[in-house]
Amino acid sequence: MSRTRLLHISDTHLGKRQYGSDIRREDFADAFERTIDIAVERDVDAVIHTGDLFDDPVPSLETIVRAADVIKSLEENDIPFYGIVGNHERKNDEQWLDLLRRTSTASRLGKQPTLVGDVALYGIDAVRPSIWNSVDFELEEPPEEAAWKILCMHELLSPMVSGKGRVYPASEVLDRVDIDIDGLALGDLHQPESTTVNGTDVWYASATERGGKDQEETGVVQLIDVDNSGITRRQLEVDTRPFAVFTINFGEHDGAQHARDVVNRHDLDGAVAKIELTGDRSSVTAMEVAQMARDAGAEVVSVDDNRGRVDLDVESIEAMSLQGLDAAIDEKLAEEDLTEVALEIDRRVREGDAQDTNVNRVADELDSPLREAQQRTFEDVDVPDAEKNATAEAHE
Repeated sequence: MSRTRLLHISDTHLGKRQYGSDIRREDFADAFERTIDIAVERDVDAVIHTGDLFDDPVPSLETIVRAADVIKSLEENDIPFYGIVGNHERKNDEQWLDLLRRTSTASRLGKQPTLVGDVALYGIDAVRPSIWNSVDFELEEPPEEAAWKILCMHELLSPMVSGKGRVYPASEVLDRVDIDIDGLALGDLHQPESTTVNGTDVWYASATERGGKDQEETGVVQLIDVDNSGITRRQLEVDTRPFAVFTINFGEHDGAQHARDVVNRHDLDGAVAKIELTGDRSSVTAMEVAQMARDAGAEVVSVDDNRGRVDLDVESIEAMSLQGLDAAIDEKLAEEDLTEVALEIDRRVREGDAQDTNVNRVADELDSPLREAQQRTFEDVDVPDAEKNATAEAHE
């Protein structure tokens, strides 16, 4: 019985200086290196990466070189590396995966099939929200020897994801690719999730490192075996730096000893300590709490000081009176000659709870409307004849 084995990794975010720390940047690189070691140890037929190999569209030369060096070990073991472009690393022109391909270490998946064993692999890069409805998702038919078809994407898809900004139905993707696929391997969600949609296996690989305090199921990759019985997956853990996430709540008379007691309840040896300060204001500063965590062995410390903040009850009279501000703002905006896109931006800013916290997705979504509004505005500008003549003379 033939078997094709793949290692699915995603969201490695190489170059990320989480909490402004060079230690965390190294942690992200080390986690990526460990996933490649797993690929070699498990003797996989290929590695597939579903986006955000890099954390930034312009990674440092050091980050690019290290990525190439790590992937090079795959080439030495005859294991190909196939990837797609995520929203964090996306550029307007040639992508970093294209550069890595020129060094013979990596290849970029596309709408044409790439055959690994009897599995046809496809890839669609992260799509800007502004063009989602117009992008052609249609995939080429695979060769006859391909018994299985897997598509790699970097998107947030329902029913696995909800309440995280721009989310699209997985069923829509399956309809638009125009061929029957057996698996949809996804990136962008930093935790492992899986389901079946219209008979197709759909899953997220997770991230190889922890990108935020709420992301607990990171440091995970997916080992995929494809044989006559279908697609089976196993989650493998990647050894990563431990996180300690906790809150120190201050009462009216709590001071440094209270903070130290709470810190010492946690095992911070070699860990990332993510600490939130709540409750009453005190003489203890956030910097002092950070030093307490370092003294307890933490390698990286981030402290959010939220003491003294008042949460308004939206049902209260006081909160209701504040809502009158929105009416006053709306009245003032009505007096201005603003475009629809400007009003949309205002709405997003004021409806904070409904905002997408992913800056890249918001920028992508507003890019096209902003450009269109800009074009319409300048088309309507009445340029004086003298200025037109001066411009014409300058070009002659």
